[in-house]
Amino acid sequence: MTIGDIFPFLTLGSLLVFAAPGTRFKGITAAVVIAAGAVVAAIAGVTAIVLPEATGGSTGWLPGLDALGGVFALAVAVSGTACAVYAVGYMPGHAKGKSGAQTGLHFASLVTLFYSMLGVVRATDAYGFLFWWELMTLSSFVLVMFDAQRKEVLHAAAGYLVLMHIGFFMLLGGFAATEGGTAFFAGQGMTVPAFLLLLAGFGMKAGIFPLHMWLPVAHPAAPSHVSALMSGVMIKMGVYGILRAALALTPEALAAMGALIFALGAVTAVFGIARAAVQTDLKRLLAYSSVENIGIVCIGIGLGTLGRSMGSDFIAYAGFGGALLHVLGHANYKTMLFLGAGSVVAAAHHRDMNRLGGLMRRMPVTGTLFLLATLAICTAPGLVGFTSEFVLFDGLFGAVARGELVAASAAGIVALALTGGLTLMTFTKAFGITFLGNPRSCAARDAREANATMLAAQALPLGGILAGTVLYPYLVLENADALFGVRYYAIPAIDTMITVEWIMGGLALFSGLLLGLKRWLNRRASAVPLRRPTWGCAFTAPNKRMQYTASSYNRELQTMWGERGAERQVRELAEEEIFPAGHTFSTEDKDSTARAVTRWFAGGLRRWTARLALFQTGKTNHYVLHALVLLILILVLSLCGAL
Repeated sequence: MTIGDIFPFLTLGSLLVFAAPGTRFKGITAAVVIAAGAVVAAIAGVTAIVLPEATGGSTGWLPGLDALGGVFALAVAVSGTACAVYAVGYMPGHAKGKSGAQTGLHFASLVTLFYSMLGVVRATDAYGFLFWWELMTLSSFVLVMFDAQRKEVLHAAAGYLVLMHIGFFMLLGGFAATEGGTAFFAGQGMTVPAFLLLLAGFGMKAGIFPLHMWLPVAHPAAPSHVSALMSGVMIKMGVYGILRAALALTPEALAAMGALIFALGAVTAVFGIARAAVQTDLKRLLAYSSVENIGIVCIGIGLGTLGRSMGSDFIAYAGFGGALLHVLGHANYKTMLFLGAGSVVAAAHHRDMNRLGGLMRRMPVTGTLFLLATLAICTAPGLVGFTSEFVLFDGLFGAVARGELVAASAAGIVALALTGGLTLMTFTKAFGITFLGNPRSCAARDAREANATMLAAQALPLGGILAGTVLYPYLVLENADALFGVRYYAIPAIDTMITVEWIMGGLALFSGLLLGLKRWLNRRASAVPLRRPTWGCAFTAPNKRMQYTASSYNRELQTMWGERGAERQVRELAEEEIFPAGHTFSTEDKDSTARAVTRWFAGGLRRWTARLALFQTGKTNHYVLHALVLLILILVLSLCGAL
């Protein structure tokens, strides 16, 4: 791949955005530029998966795109289009007080982020890959920085940029260890040291535990369409790198590295959803949920790698297939969830669920779409979330039945089951506290439905959520040989999955028919239902204080993290205060794991910089001596042939 074949289109699209007048027209221009690229990316992705021989050389829609990259290009196309359209309706209200240059830079960065992700998945050499990777990091940094006048946004963006460049240097080391990334792009010959460096670099972008610390901070700080794009597909670029590196491992390294990825995935999944369950900030909850979903994908990659180490096509097929299905499914419903959260924040001006509630009556379309995405992420049968986890469970239980990887498979089953239960609890809280009950604040009471453009954008991923349960297995499972080089085992898995979905769909239909029959019989008998207030233990006028809050919903789980993870804010009652004013009590959950990792890294960096400060004497002759020593060292290395 050459940079020049897509860079002119990226430059032209960015210039068009700057030339457009007003925030809305800048957004429309950016949406058109992204939608055009999304159409090409979707066609190229599907073609690369189904007809890999038709994409070779310069004849394909996106030269250099192979079957594996096609899966991620399809995810980028779906999520990118929805986020770009959403920005058209969202930004005019969010960007009030911003100059035309600021909004132009924002939309140009949105275009850049979209095309840089496409550049990453179709790169065929280390130079091109790292160029697009760095462009992706810088453009996303600018997008997160949009509200830089707020201190927390500035802190989040700076931390994100620093951590991403630490990961970038790890990628440089990994590519250098594999002779310029030859093994990475050739699909074979990846050594353990090189893989570990690449795993750390890609894991930083993906948000694998314990490298996740940037993700729950940057996502809430960014505008909602940026959060959706970063969580929906940008962090999947890290998954893409891990998967491609795992597929290139030498046979001797497959077992150890597969076990490492599997263990990291299990810990990341359980940790991410356990952290999400105790959040009160809606966008922060969704961010930790993304950490959990990355863990599920890594469980699949680890399982597939272990299957390859044993020569078991069935286990490799279930692991890699489930991972790629989860990549596609998560891109749909997490984009939809973040866009829905953005509509809630725009209407109620709060991310704190303790100040929301009762929004289903005020925002029925947003609430319905959010509910469908919630059902998908909770793996309801018939929706896309069910498909990927079913394939993973099928592989894990199948491995146990075959007597292969019994201990690892049992651990994976426990981790996925625990993750599923916590996901159900987390998202019943997210939907119930936000949309049901009575409003907990005046802003929630006065909220209004989002505009038509934002609603249309939220609905775009719905097609993937509904149809993906059939289309995605066809794309991934029936083309397993082109994607990850194993035989096709999909028929029994798909048959069982369809049987389960038919049974669940039949039960839902039967329940609906019974309800309809009841209403028909009541109308025929002219029965008038009697409506009486619910008995509330003598409370005739229930209010917002008699509801569950986001903090109390799962208080028992919060105790698991201990009191160190919570920061209380209390105003004490003064003794001389005869008529006390209103007092408040609030808690803010802190990620002690992230703080521990950050503190360790900051301490090490401080110690090293203190040592380097010995060379900073402030004397010119010392600095001249340093330069002379460096020149002599370069000369000696050149004469020895080391440079």
